[in-house]
Amino acid sequence: MPFDRDALEMMLQMLSICLVLTGIHGYLGIHVLERKVIFVDLAMAQIAALGATVALVLGYEAGTDDAVVYLFSLGFTLTGAAVFSLTRMRTERIPQEALIGIVYATASAIAILLLAKSTTAGEHIKEMLVGNILLVRWPDVLKTAAIYGAIGAFHWAFRDRFFRITLATDEAYRAGLRVRLWDFLFYATFGVVITSSVAIAGVLLVFSFLVVPAAIGVVLADSVRGRILTAWGAGTAVSVAGTLFTFYEGSLPAGPVVVASFALALLLVGLFHQVRQAPRPGPALARVAAGAAAVAALAALLPSLQKADLPHDHRHPHAEEEGPDAFLAHLLEDLSDADEMRQLHAIDSLSRIRDPRATEGMSGLLRRTRCDRVIQKIAAALRETGDPAALPALKEALGRAPDPALRLDLAEAILALKDPAGLRALIEIFEADDTPRLTAEKALRRYAALGGMTFDYRVGGDRAPLERIRQWWDRNGDRLTWNASSGRFE
Repeated sequence: MPFDRDALEMMLQMLSICLVLTGIHGYLGIHVLERKVIFVDLAMAQIAALGATVALVLGYEAGTDDAVVYLFSLGFTLTGAAVFSLTRMRTERIPQEALIGIVYATASAIAILLLAKSTTAGEHIKEMLVGNILLVRWPDVLKTAAIYGAIGAFHWAFRDRFFRITLATDEAYRAGLRVRLWDFLFYATFGVVITSSVAIAGVLLVFSFLVVPAAIGVVLADSVRGRILTAWGAGTAVSVAGTLFTFYEGSLPAGPVVVASFALALLLVGLFHQVRQAPRPGPALARVAAGAAAVAALAALLPSLQKADLPHDHRHPHAEEEGPDAFLAHLLEDLSDADEMRQLHAIDSLSRIRDPRATEGMSGLLRRTRCDRVIQKIAAALRETGDPAALPALKEALGRAPDPALRLDLAEAILALKDPAGLRALIEIFEADDTPRLTAEKALRRYAALGGMTFDYRVGGDRAPLERIRQWWDRNGDRLTWNASSGRFE
């Protein structure tokens, strides 16, 4: 896939922050595995996310109050660090890992409760999990590298104490080290890293950067030095592969792509280790091949389990027996029903029917309805049909939809039908002052991925590039066409 200058710069920025994360998390992950507190990263990440959630609930906004949101996250994280350092006992009746799991579950539940009545709860929860690594810019990379560099230098200066407590706790106690103090310093610096990382990459990706490279290092190397170097190498390789695939594919979220890449890398390394360590490599290799064949067979079987194009309709039990035309007629009749549940059911069925009458019926309902849920469902269904005859109704609905999230759904449907007018809608969404930050970032991300020039604009930052974006659209909007080979408007 060819990259324009904006896309190439976004790719380099994403790769750079991934490498920065690899550097510090690859090292800290060795400590985490040796201490057998695997989920401390998830717990600390969720505590940091809870702090940010509290700030948002109190009225502070990401983008305009970033410093305050960060301080809330950091304060919560340092509190968690104190709790974890105090709950580590020389003789434990309850494993510390159990307490860490309790803290993670509690922090997650509180965050969900705080967001329960928020209109953007789903977006906030998704943001906590997957982050927005694709929107990282060079100032973020440099700031994060500086913070992690300082923490790395601190750990290097006191590496003997940190590793003695990690690798030989009893010996550290006997040597007179103040174990709880150094534990607190470990968790506090760890918390600073997590606070910054979660804001950039989300909980899931931060956990993957911490655990997977370190696990690969433990599998492939014996010494601490060898494990750290191996973790850095594995993290670098996966970061490069995940970044390239994200931009080559073009439509998948960056964070989950990198997480899946880490999982695949760990699987391959585990299989390699199993064959290498087996007394008889031949049978071990045969077992691996058999397992791979079983997975491939299951993957080949899945398409045959897909729901049929004409699902059974419980309101018209004999419609399918009467034939496709009768079934379609019943569904179109339900679109005219005043019952919104009937409309939603009909839309779900019509989305799998490639017939101009289905498009016409859903377009008519889209013009009539004022129900956001129905509009959202129709937009998703018309994306599936791929029928450009739906474009006038989609544009009409876009013009009257007040909610930014709903406008984004309609814009996505227009873009799926290969009409560049959807790019203009995305511009209007991410430039509007009343658009929630997460919705604006999603709109900007889709705009850039589909060929729009960003001129280094970022949500919540300097608004000067917006004028250049508008000028670019005014000059080029009418000339843009869909390029199937690149998956972008050009």
